[in-house]
Amino acid sequence: MDKRFNPLTAAEQVQVRRALAAELAADPAMPIPAVIRTIRNALRLTIAEYAKLCAVSPRTLQDIEREVSSPTLVTAEKLLRPMGMAPGAVARPRPRVPPRGTIAGT
Repeated sequence: MDKRFNPLTAAEQVQVRRALAAELAADPAMPIPAVIRTIRNALRLTIAEYAKLCAVSPRTLQDIEREVSSPTLVTAEKLLRPMGMAPGAVARPRPRVPPRGTIAGT
């Protein structure tokens, strides 16, 4: 646990995890590096602690969070596993196109 914070009780940990799950569910198109950083910060872990928990090197985690490198699928799975998540694809919202023969804005 990051030394800047006091330890959380079990009830507080559950509350933090539920709030985190709700935050991540609200934005399914959030990029993987942002998701990983959000998870790590919410769990109050340092880069070294989270990397050890996920069995990746701290340098790899740091580079992914800073978006210097992209994670492989295997690495992304390892980094998302503490929250019970898996990498996936989300369709981008398509812009609304008015039907043919109509004037836009009317």
